[in-house]
Amino acid sequence: MNAGNTPGYLLKKINKALCSAFPGKDDLKMMLRYQFNINLEEVAGDKNLKTIVQELVDDFEHKNKLPKLLNKALKENPGNPELKAIKEKFEITTSLLNLLLPLENNLMKQMQKAYQACCTDDYLNYLEEDEMPESLYEILDILEDIPQQNDDEKLIVKFVARLLETESITNPHAEKLKQWLTKTNNNVPDLSNNVSDSDTDLLDELISYSPNHQQPNLDSQPYLLVKVDSSKQYYQQRQPNYLVSAWFIPDINNYDYERNNKRCKFLETPPADGESEQDVFSLEDLPKLIEFFLDQLIQYSREYYRQPILVFFLPYKLLNHELEKIQIQDDDDLQIPLGSEYCVIFRSVKRLKKYRHQGKWLNKWTQIQDNCETCLSNFAFINFEYWEELYTDLEERKAIAVKLNQPPCEQILKVIDRTAIPVALWLRKNNFETINCQNELEQLLNCKITELLEKVKQQRLQAFGKGNKQEHIGNHLALLWEDPYLLPPQIEYTTL
Repeated sequence: MNAGNTPGYLLKKINKALCSAFPGKDDLKMMLRYQFNINLEEVAGDKNLKTIVQELVDDFEHKNKLPKLLNKALKENPGNPELKAIKEKFEITTSLLNLLLPLENNLMKQMQKAYQACCTDDYLNYLEEDEMPESLYEILDILEDIPQQNDDEKLIVKFVARLLETESITNPHAEKLKQWLTKTNNNVPDLSNNVSDSDTDLLDELISYSPNHQQPNLDSQPYLLVKVDSSKQYYQQRQPNYLVSAWFIPDINNYDYERNNKRCKFLETPPADGESEQDVFSLEDLPKLIEFFLDQLIQYSREYYRQPILVFFLPYKLLNHELEKIQIQDDDDLQIPLGSEYCVIFRSVKRLKKYRHQGKWLNKWTQIQDNCETCLSNFAFINFEYWEELYTDLEERKAIAVKLNQPPCEQILKVIDRTAIPVALWLRKNNFETINCQNELEQLLNCKITELLEKVKQQRLQAFGKGNKQEHIGNHLALLWEDPYLLPPQIEYTTL
């Protein structure tokens, strides 16, 4: 580590440990005389012990010789527990800084997410809006101050594990960090006993996992998850802005958002332009933002063969926005709507929050997965003027899916969430001139519910090939598909 780069909090702890090991000037004088052949009177004058020790630490740090100071001090007083602890902490922290400082500029966002994953909800709730650490030094400093019931090094190890979990660090850096994890676990007594079982499993998986040797699975189904949530604090010209995060799952069969989420890769958002805040975007930014996410999937393209399914978690006001019609222009200049190239489904972002109806939701989803009948037998048709009537009807029927021939208003969407309906299909318009939309909708629903995603994609593709797209239901379909097991990792946004 370069001279002058030792974190301030670590220098403070070194000072405290030396004062503990050599509590008087005479003790310090003997250590310096015996170990370094330094005469204390010549350098100390009439200063107090703490000041003398700090100047000593600063001098050794400037000469890049702090390890030598700690080793010699420990040799003079080998039984001092604070000195032992700070020597170990210094070696662990500085070795990590040597690995991560070169990556700081490009991976600060991922480091912040890993930091958040290490903090409890209670601790995050106490943070002010401007308290998100903006440097690696700040992150390590804060992690050091967070109270822990067990070993002090637990959070720094967990931080590295969560950072590797994003898989945004490529070899050889990733391999060196895994070696750091292995060495740290082996060198810190009882560390593995103090880390939770889930974190221990994560460490083992990360250390043994090598992405460069992974073979693509022909049956794997990849997913791109995009979470868009309203920002109540940022407005430009009275237009609402949104907080956006995205994740990529190469194979849904190897993913569990609670127990095995290391296969979920956090995707970057474009850097701030100097005028707007990072992660905060307007509705007009979404097309370029989606394109930015899709471009990041290129590096993972050898891990899967199928087209990824695009899942948008949206607030109520955006569930009727035609995201499936966004046209992504490739290098060949062909503009193709998202919904014609990918399977595009929508979700309510509300269900990612404190959703009280998990049990009912899981039960209805199980019914959908086990159901062998056609959609026609299971879809309840919504045509109520008042939401109270709709709520009563869905509850009495114990409905598991609904269809509408017009876009649902916010109250209807709230009822769908409240009744834990997993699947909803609606038309964005119903004033067709050349087709009977009800007949077309019934033909579409003449399939099993589990086949509906592919059927909707086929309809959208067929509409794209038509000259008069407005007269094809595929150009107006919206599908709400609430899979309770397909959720992003439990990583929250930066508080903005």
